[in-house]
Amino acid sequence: MAIYRIYMRSFAPWFQFGALTKARSVLVPVAEYHAPSMFDPGVSFRLAPVPYGGAFHGDGRGFSLDTTSPAVTARVNAVLEVQMPLGVAGQSRAWCDESRGPSMGVGLEDSAVGIPDAKFSVSKSGETVNAVIDYGASNPLVKGAPDINARGEFALTLTANSLSVVATVTGDQFPACESFIEDPRGNKIFLGGFAPANKEQILRLYGYMNKPREVWFESEIVTTVDANGAFQQLQGGGSGSNSTGPCCEGLTMTTTQWNARIMGSILMPSDAP
Repeated sequence: MAIYRIYMRSFAPWFQFGALTKARSVLVPVAEYHAPSMFDPGVSFRLAPVPYGGAFHGDGRGFSLDTTSPAVTARVNAVLEVQMPLGVAGQSRAWCDESRGPSMGVGLEDSAVGIPDAKFSVSKSGETVNAVIDYGASNPLVKGAPDINARGEFALTLTANSLSVVATVTGDQFPACESFIEDPRGNKIFLGGFAPANKEQILRLYGYMNKPREVWFESEIVTTVDANGAFQQLQGGGSGSNSTGPCCEGLTMTTTQWNARIMGSILMPSDAP
């Protein structure tokens, strides 16, 4: 038996993004308390400048396979363990990293942690195990903000010496999204990802531009595995995204070569970081 972990993350490639109002200071009354007297209630008010508006803090990074560094954050994270070849679900988790942004302009807080709504499932059909990760989470600093949605469907087939993975991910085309799989020894294979052209694509979260069911990347990989299910060499595969991925069919390469080839083929936003 081998346990594989499938990761999906939606992240903002920019250091700052999504400014709803221009950053500035506004004067607000601030209470000052002192000892009261017969004709003095003990409180007076003065006007003090308070930051208003501005941009939200992003994750400031590109595609990554790192799952331990505190610097590799995401707006939404999800991981699902799959026991192969039994097709049994192991541990699953979805979480948001801290959101930071303007106070007063859109809410009363300048930092908060979102709570994702996530669903996980694992089922078996013949020799193929189907795993699904489906999540949505909104900006916790903006009341009524639209969810960032993503759904990953993964078909895994494990034999004595190979593992094939077919991945299809749909979801909002803002911000960026990435998916990868980890073997029992901690080796990772990047399955695909996409990124918006620029910050202005935030409008894809709203109205007629919001198409969370639209396919934004698909990939198929076949890798040899050892007796413990650990990845060895990829024996071909293909990847597609909103930027056409390189053709890899017929090639044999290490996981490091594959990851560099695919991760480097998908364009980051023109205005990142």
